[in-house]
Amino acid sequence: MSATKLTIKPLNPKGAEFKYVGGEPVWNIQPDETNRLSRMARAFNWYTYHYGKKDAKDFIGHYLQYVGRDKDSKAFRGVPDAKVRLTPGWVCRMAMMGLVLNEHEQCVLDDQLSQMLKAKEEIKAEKSQEEVSDDKAAQKLTIQDHLREKISECAGELEGMFDEFTQAGAKMSADYKPLSLFRSMNVSPNMINTIADIWKGKLAEFEEVVEGSDELLVEGYSQFTKTQMKQLVKFAETVIADAGSYVQLKKVERKPRAKKAVSPQKTAAKFKYLKEFPELKLTSLTADKLVGSSEAWLYDTKKRKLIHVVADSHLGSFTIKGSAIIGFDPAQTVTKTLRKPAEQLKALMTAGKPVARKLFKDIKATEVKFNGRGNENLIILKA
Repeated sequence: MSATKLTIKPLNPKGAEFKYVGGEPVWNIQPDETNRLSRMARAFNWYTYHYGKKDAKDFIGHYLQYVGRDKDSKAFRGVPDAKVRLTPGWVCRMAMMGLVLNEHEQCVLDDQLSQMLKAKEEIKAEKSQEEVSDDKAAQKLTIQDHLREKISECAGELEGMFDEFTQAGAKMSADYKPLSLFRSMNVSPNMINTIADIWKGKLAEFEEVVEGSDELLVEGYSQFTKTQMKQLVKFAETVIADAGSYVQLKKVERKPRAKKAVSPQKTAAKFKYLKEFPELKLTSLTADKLVGSSEAWLYDTKKRKLIHVVADSHLGSFTIKGSAIIGFDPAQTVTKTLRKPAEQLKALMTAGKPVARKLFKDIKATEVKFNGRGNENLIILKA
Protein backbone atom coordinates (compact mmCIF):
# COMPACT_ATOMS: atom_id res chain seq x y z
CA MET A 1 0.00 0.00 0.00
CA SER A 2 1.63 3.20 -1.15
CA ALA A 3 1.52 6.33 0.96
CA THR A 4 -0.18 9.49 -0.30
CA LYS A 5 2.13 12.43 -0.81
CA LEU A 6 1.07 14.74 2.02
CA THR A 7 3.09 17.54 3.53
CA ILE A 8 3.48 16.82 7.22
CA LYS A 9 4.35 19.87 9.29
CA PRO A 10 5.53 19.62 12.91
CA LEU A 11 2.86 20.51 15.46
CA ASN A 12 3.25 23.78 17.33
CA PRO A 13 1.02 23.63 20.44
CA LYS A 14 0.17 26.95 22.04
CA GLY A 15 1.10 27.74 25.62
CA ALA A 16 3.99 29.15 27.61
CA GLU A 17 5.01 25.66 28.73
CA PHE A 18 5.97 24.72 25.14
CA LYS A 19 9.47 26.10 25.57
CA TYR A 20 10.00 23.85 28.61
CA VAL A 21 8.66 20.55 27.27
CA GLY A 22 10.12 20.95 23.76
CA GLY A 23 8.72 20.49 20.29
CA GLU A 24 7.03 17.52 18.67
CA PRO A 25 9.17 14.35 18.64
CA VAL A 26 10.74 13.65 15.25
CA TRP A 27 12.26 10.42 13.98
CA ASN A 28 15.03 11.39 11.56
CA ILE A 29 17.16 8.79 13.32
CA GLN A 30 15.31 5.54 14.06
CA PRO A 31 15.56 4.24 17.66
CA ASP A 32 17.38 0.97 18.24
CA GLU A 33 16.17 -1.82 20.50
CA THR A 34 17.95 -0.40 23.56
CA ASN A 35 16.18 2.96 23.54
CA ARG A 36 13.06 2.31 21.44
CA LEU A 37 10.61 1.85 24.33
CA SER A 38 11.89 4.85 26.30
CA ARG A 39 11.76 7.17 23.26
CA MET A 40 8.25 6.03 22.38
CA ALA A 41 7.12 6.48 26.00
CA ARG A 42 8.45 10.06 26.03
CA ALA A 43 6.61 10.71 22.76
CA PHE A 44 3.35 9.33 24.22
CA ASN A 45 3.73 11.65 27.22
CA TRP A 46 4.34 14.66 24.93
CA TYR A 47 1.17 14.09 22.90
CA THR A 48 -0.92 13.31 26.00
CA TYR A 49 0.28 16.57 27.60
CA HIS A 50 -0.73 18.76 24.64
CA TYR A 51 -3.60 16.99 22.89
CA GLY A 52 -6.85 15.14 23.53
CA LYS A 53 -9.25 12.67 22.01
CA LYS A 54 -10.46 14.86 19.13
CA ASP A 55 -6.85 15.49 18.09
CA ALA A 56 -6.14 11.75 18.22
CA LYS A 57 -9.12 11.21 15.93
CA ASP A 58 -7.73 13.77 13.45
CA PHE A 59 -4.30 12.13 13.55
CA ILE A 60 -5.81 8.72 12.71
CA GLY A 61 -7.84 10.17 9.84
CA HIS A 62 -4.76 11.88 8.39
CA TYR A 63 -2.69 8.71 8.80
CA LEU A 64 -5.25 6.59 6.92
CA GLN A 65 -5.12 9.11 4.09
CA TYR A 66 -1.32 9.19 4.34
CA VAL A 67 -1.06 5.42 3.76
CA GLY A 68 -3.55 5.48 0.87
CA ARG A 69 -6.66 4.30 2.73
CA ASP A 70 -8.82 7.25 1.62
CA LYS A 71 -12.08 5.33 2.01
CA ASP A 72 -11.27 4.35 5.60
CA SER A 73 -10.09 7.90 6.32
CA LYS A 74 -13.47 9.26 5.26
CA ALA A 75 -15.32 6.54 7.20
CA PHE A 76 -13.32 7.29 10.35
CA ARG A 77 -14.89 10.74 10.62
CA GLY A 78 -18.09 8.95 11.68
CA VAL A 79 -16.48 7.06 14.57
CA PRO A 80 -17.91 8.45 17.86
CA ASP A 81 -15.38 10.27 20.04
CA ALA A 82 -16.10 7.83 22.89
CA LYS A 83 -14.79 4.96 20.75
CA VAL A 84 -11.53 6.72 19.78
CA ARG A 85 -8.44 5.59 21.70
CA LEU A 86 -5.53 7.91 22.35
CA THR A 87 -2.60 5.52 21.93
CA PRO A 88 -3.33 4.57 18.27
CA GLY A 89 -3.72 8.30 17.52
CA TRP A 90 -0.27 9.06 18.90
CA VAL A 91 1.27 6.10 17.03
CA CYS A 92 -0.31 7.25 13.76
CA ARG A 93 1.12 10.73 14.23
CA MET A 94 4.56 9.32 15.11
CA ALA A 95 4.50 7.18 11.96
CA MET A 96 3.73 10.27 9.84
CA MET A 97 6.62 12.08 11.53
CA GLY A 98 9.05 9.39 10.39
CA LEU A 99 8.90 6.54 12.93
CA VAL A 100 9.20 3.19 11.14
CA LEU A 101 6.93 0.74 12.97
CA ASN A 102 8.17 -2.81 13.45
CA GLU A 103 6.01 -5.75 12.43
CA HIS A 104 4.45 -6.24 15.87
CA GLU A 105 3.66 -2.52 16.29
CA GLN A 106 2.09 -2.35 12.83
CA CYS A 107 -0.09 -5.41 13.52
CA VAL A 108 -1.30 -3.96 16.84
CA LEU A 109 -2.06 -0.58 15.22
CA ASP A 110 -3.94 -2.14 12.28
CA ASP A 111 -6.00 -4.25 14.69
CA GLN A 112 -6.90 -1.23 16.84
CA LEU A 113 -7.90 0.83 13.79
CA SER A 114 -10.08 -2.05 12.57
CA GLN A 115 -11.80 -2.27 15.95
CA MET A 116 -12.63 1.45 15.94
CA LEU A 117 -13.94 1.34 12.36
CA LYS A 118 -15.99 -1.73 13.25
CA ALA A 119 -17.46 0.11 16.26
CA LYS A 120 -18.76 2.78 13.86
CA GLU A 121 -20.53 0.16 11.74
CA GLU A 122 -22.03 -1.51 14.81
CA ILE A 123 -23.41 1.79 16.09
CA LYS A 124 -24.80 2.56 12.63
CA ALA A 125 -26.57 -0.82 12.56
CA GLU A 126 -28.00 -0.27 16.05
CA LYS A 127 -29.33 3.14 15.07
CA SER A 128 -31.05 1.74 11.97
CA GLN A 129 -32.81 -0.89 14.13
CA GLU A 130 -33.92 1.63 16.73
CA GLU A 131 -35.17 4.34 14.38
CA VAL A 132 -38.58 5.76 15.16
CA SER A 133 -40.75 7.70 12.77
CA ASP A 134 -41.58 10.39 15.28
CA ASP A 135 -38.55 12.17 16.78
CA LYS A 136 -40.64 13.47 19.66
CA ALA A 137 -41.43 9.92 20.69
CA ALA A 138 -37.75 9.02 20.98
CA GLN A 139 -36.72 8.53 24.60
CA LYS A 140 -34.18 10.88 26.11
CA LEU A 141 -31.09 9.48 27.77
CA THR A 142 -31.52 9.09 31.52
CA ILE A 143 -28.92 10.08 34.11
CA GLN A 144 -28.06 6.38 34.47
CA ASP A 145 -27.46 6.16 30.70
CA HIS A 146 -25.02 9.07 30.89
CA LEU A 147 -23.25 7.49 33.87
CA ARG A 148 -22.92 4.17 32.03
CA GLU A 149 -21.59 5.96 28.95
CA LYS A 150 -19.01 7.79 31.09
CA ILE A 151 -17.85 4.58 32.80
CA SER A 152 -17.64 2.83 29.42
CA GLU A 153 -15.49 5.67 28.07
CA CYS A 154 -13.27 5.47 31.16
CA ALA A 155 -12.88 1.71 30.71
CA GLY A 156 -11.76 2.35 27.12
CA GLU A 157 -9.17 4.90 28.24
CA LEU A 158 -7.92 2.45 30.85
CA GLU A 159 -7.52 -0.19 28.11
CA GLY A 160 -5.52 2.41 26.16
CA MET A 161 -3.28 2.95 29.20
CA PHE A 162 -2.81 -0.81 29.44
CA ASP A 163 -1.87 -0.94 25.74
CA GLU A 164 0.78 1.73 26.32
CA PHE A 165 2.01 -0.25 29.32
CA THR A 166 2.43 -3.49 27.34
CA GLN A 167 3.95 -1.73 24.32
CA ALA A 168 6.51 -0.13 26.66
CA GLY A 169 7.69 -3.58 27.75
CA ALA A 170 5.24 -4.14 30.64
CA LYS A 171 7.39 -2.29 33.18
CA MET A 172 5.30 -0.87 36.01
CA SER A 173 6.17 2.73 36.90
CA ALA A 174 4.64 5.91 38.35
CA ASP A 175 3.63 6.95 34.80
CA TYR A 176 0.61 4.63 34.98
CA LYS A 177 -1.90 6.17 37.37
CA PRO A 178 -5.46 4.78 37.06
CA LEU A 179 -6.55 7.03 39.95
CA SER A 180 -5.52 10.15 38.01
CA LEU A 181 -7.59 8.91 35.06
CA PHE A 182 -10.66 8.34 37.28
CA ARG A 183 -10.31 11.84 38.74
CA SER A 184 -9.74 13.57 35.38
CA MET A 185 -12.88 11.94 33.92
CA ASN A 186 -14.87 12.47 37.16
CA VAL A 187 -16.59 9.09 36.88
CA SER A 188 -19.36 8.23 39.31
CA PRO A 189 -17.99 6.45 42.43
CA ASN A 190 -21.22 4.43 42.49
CA MET A 191 -20.24 2.81 39.18
CA ILE A 192 -16.48 2.46 39.67
CA ASN A 193 -17.03 -1.14 40.78
CA THR A 194 -17.90 -1.92 37.15
CA ILE A 195 -14.28 -1.22 36.24
CA ALA A 196 -12.94 -2.98 39.35
CA ASP A 197 -14.93 -6.13 38.46
CA ILE A 198 -13.53 -6.13 34.91
CA TRP A 199 -9.98 -5.96 36.22
CA LYS A 200 -10.61 -8.57 38.91
CA GLY A 201 -11.43 -10.92 36.04
CA LYS A 202 -8.25 -9.90 34.22
CA LEU A 203 -6.21 -10.32 37.43
CA ALA A 204 -7.51 -13.87 37.91
CA GLU A 205 -6.54 -14.64 34.29
CA PHE A 206 -3.05 -13.14 34.65
CA GLU A 207 -2.49 -15.09 37.87
CA GLU A 208 -3.49 -18.34 36.15
CA VAL A 209 -0.91 -17.65 33.43
CA VAL A 210 1.79 -17.01 36.06
CA GLU A 211 0.87 -20.27 37.81
CA GLY A 212 0.93 -22.11 34.45
CA SER A 213 -2.14 -24.18 35.35
CA ASP A 214 -3.98 -23.55 32.05
CA GLU A 215 -1.99 -24.46 28.93
CA LEU A 216 -4.33 -22.57 26.58
CA LEU A 217 -4.02 -19.37 28.62
CA VAL A 218 -0.24 -19.73 28.80
CA GLU A 219 -0.13 -20.10 25.02
CA GLY A 220 -2.34 -17.03 24.60
CA TYR A 221 0.12 -14.89 26.59
CA SER A 222 3.28 -16.49 25.17
CA GLN A 223 4.53 -13.10 23.91
CA PHE A 224 5.17 -12.07 27.54
CA THR A 225 7.96 -13.35 29.77
CA LYS A 226 7.17 -14.61 33.27
CA THR A 227 8.59 -11.38 34.72
CA GLN A 228 6.35 -9.33 32.40
CA MET A 229 3.32 -11.42 33.39
CA LYS A 230 4.01 -10.55 37.04
CA GLN A 231 4.02 -6.88 35.99
CA LEU A 232 0.63 -7.42 34.30
CA VAL A 233 -0.61 -8.79 37.63
CA LYS A 234 0.75 -5.69 39.37
CA PHE A 235 -0.98 -3.38 36.85
CA ALA A 236 -4.34 -5.12 37.45
CA GLU A 237 -3.85 -4.92 41.24
CA THR A 238 -3.09 -1.19 40.91
CA VAL A 239 -6.33 -0.59 38.95
CA ILE A 240 -8.39 -2.43 41.58
CA ALA A 241 -6.67 -0.66 44.50
CA ASP A 242 -7.03 2.77 42.85
CA ALA A 243 -10.73 2.10 42.22
CA GLY A 244 -11.16 1.57 45.98
CA SER A 245 -9.08 4.66 46.78
CA TYR A 246 -11.19 6.72 44.35
CA VAL A 247 -14.38 5.82 46.23
CA GLN A 248 -12.76 6.78 49.56
CA LEU A 249 -11.47 10.01 48.01
CA LYS A 250 -14.91 10.94 46.73
CA LYS A 251 -16.44 10.33 50.17
CA VAL A 252 -14.07 12.86 51.69
CA GLU A 253 -14.34 15.34 48.82
CA ARG A 254 -18.11 15.21 48.55
CA LYS A 255 -19.16 18.68 49.73
CA PRO A 256 -22.26 20.46 48.39
CA ARG A 257 -20.77 23.85 49.21
CA ALA A 258 -18.03 25.41 51.25
CA LYS A 259 -18.63 25.01 54.95
CA LYS A 260 -17.12 26.44 58.07
CA ALA A 261 -14.25 24.46 59.49
CA VAL A 262 -15.56 21.98 62.07
CA SER A 263 -13.45 21.34 65.15
CA PRO A 264 -12.09 17.80 65.68
CA GLN A 265 -14.12 17.59 68.91
CA LYS A 266 -17.38 18.25 67.06
CA THR A 267 -16.42 15.96 64.17
CA ALA A 268 -15.82 13.10 66.59
CA ALA A 269 -18.74 13.84 68.93
CA LYS A 270 -20.82 10.81 67.82
CA PHE A 271 -17.96 8.32 67.64
CA LYS A 272 -18.56 5.40 70.03
CA TYR A 273 -15.65 4.19 72.15
CA LEU A 274 -14.81 2.99 75.67
CA LYS A 275 -13.09 5.55 77.90
CA GLU A 276 -11.51 3.10 80.37
CA PHE A 277 -10.89 -0.63 80.69
CA PRO A 278 -9.73 -1.25 84.33
CA GLU A 279 -9.11 -4.97 83.78
CA LEU A 280 -6.02 -4.17 81.65
CA LYS A 281 -5.48 -0.68 83.11
CA LEU A 282 -6.23 0.91 79.75
CA THR A 283 -7.33 4.53 79.32
CA SER A 284 -8.54 5.60 75.91
CA LEU A 285 -7.49 8.69 74.00
CA THR A 286 -10.39 10.98 73.12
CA ALA A 287 -12.00 10.32 69.72
CA ASP A 288 -10.97 13.72 68.32
CA LYS A 289 -7.36 12.44 68.22
CA LEU A 290 -8.40 10.22 65.30
CA VAL A 291 -9.36 13.22 63.16
CA GLY A 292 -6.49 14.00 60.79
CA SER A 293 -4.35 11.04 61.91
CA SER A 294 -2.40 8.91 59.47
CA GLU A 295 -2.15 5.86 61.73
CA ALA A 296 -3.95 4.58 64.85
CA TRP A 297 -4.12 1.56 67.17
CA LEU A 298 -7.50 0.47 68.52
CA TYR A 299 -8.39 -2.41 70.85
CA ASP A 300 -11.79 -4.15 71.06
CA THR A 301 -11.96 -5.25 74.70
CA LYS A 302 -14.87 -7.65 74.16
CA LYS A 303 -13.41 -9.57 71.20
CA ARG A 304 -9.72 -9.12 72.18
CA LYS A 305 -9.02 -7.68 68.73
CA LEU A 306 -6.17 -5.26 68.02
CA ILE A 307 -6.84 -2.99 65.05
CA HIS A 308 -4.12 -1.17 63.09
CA VAL A 309 -5.74 1.67 61.13
CA VAL A 310 -3.68 3.10 58.23
CA ALA A 311 -4.72 6.15 56.17
CA ASP A 312 -5.22 5.89 52.42
CA SER A 313 -1.91 6.87 50.80
CA HIS A 314 -3.63 9.29 48.39
CA LEU A 315 -5.44 11.11 51.22
CA GLY A 316 -2.65 11.12 53.79
CA SER A 317 -5.01 11.00 56.79
CA PHE A 318 -8.39 9.70 57.92
CA THR A 319 -11.26 11.39 59.74
CA ILE A 320 -14.59 10.57 61.40
CA LYS A 321 -18.11 10.75 60.05
CA GLY A 322 -20.84 9.92 62.55
CA SER A 323 -19.60 6.83 64.37
CA ALA A 324 -17.29 5.61 61.60
CA ILE A 325 -13.72 6.23 60.52
CA ILE A 326 -13.43 7.13 56.83
CA GLY A 327 -10.44 7.70 54.57
CA PHE A 328 -8.46 4.65 55.74
CA ASP A 329 -6.80 2.13 53.41
CA PRO A 330 -9.00 -1.01 53.46
CA ALA A 331 -6.09 -3.16 52.24
CA GLN A 332 -3.57 -2.11 54.91
CA THR A 333 -5.98 -1.68 57.82
CA VAL A 334 -6.03 -5.05 59.58
CA THR A 335 -7.56 -6.63 62.71
CA LYS A 336 -5.91 -9.47 64.67
CA THR A 337 -7.08 -11.38 67.75
CA LEU A 338 -4.68 -11.24 70.72
CA ARG A 339 -3.97 -14.43 72.70
CA LYS A 340 -2.19 -12.62 75.57
CA PRO A 341 -3.59 -9.08 75.44
CA ALA A 342 -1.98 -7.87 78.70
CA GLU A 343 1.57 -8.67 77.52
CA GLN A 344 1.06 -7.76 73.87
CA LEU A 345 -0.61 -4.41 74.57
CA LYS A 346 2.06 -3.46 77.10
CA ALA A 347 4.77 -4.10 74.49
CA LEU A 348 2.83 -2.12 71.88
CA MET A 349 2.24 0.90 74.13
CA THR A 350 5.93 1.26 75.01
CA ALA A 351 7.20 0.79 71.43
CA GLY A 352 7.87 3.39 68.77
CA LYS A 353 6.09 3.33 65.40
CA PRO A 354 8.46 0.97 63.49
CA VAL A 355 8.72 -1.47 66.39
CA ALA A 356 4.94 -1.40 66.95
CA ARG A 357 4.35 -2.26 63.30
CA LYS A 358 6.80 -5.18 63.53
CA LEU A 359 5.20 -6.45 66.72
CA PHE A 360 1.80 -6.39 65.03
CA LYS A 361 3.14 -8.11 61.91
CA ASP A 362 4.65 -10.90 64.04
CA ILE A 363 1.34 -11.69 65.75
CA LYS A 364 0.29 -15.11 64.48
CA ALA A 365 -3.42 -14.68 63.94
CA THR A 366 -5.88 -14.54 61.06
CA GLU A 367 -6.07 -11.08 59.51
CA VAL A 368 -9.60 -9.63 59.33
CA LYS A 369 -10.70 -6.47 57.52
CA PHE A 370 -11.91 -3.50 59.59
CA ASN A 371 -15.36 -2.04 58.83
CA GLY A 372 -14.42 1.37 60.24
CA ARG A 373 -17.22 1.58 62.80
CA GLY A 374 -16.73 2.50 66.44
CA ASN A 375 -18.44 0.71 69.34
CA GLU A 376 -18.80 0.87 73.11
CA ASN A 377 -16.02 -1.71 73.61
CA LEU A 378 -13.33 0.12 71.63
CA ILE A 379 -10.28 1.64 73.31
CA ILE A 380 -8.22 4.18 71.32
CA LEU A 381 -4.65 3.25 72.28
CA LYS A 382 -2.58 5.45 69.95
CA ALA A 383 -3.23 7.97 67.17
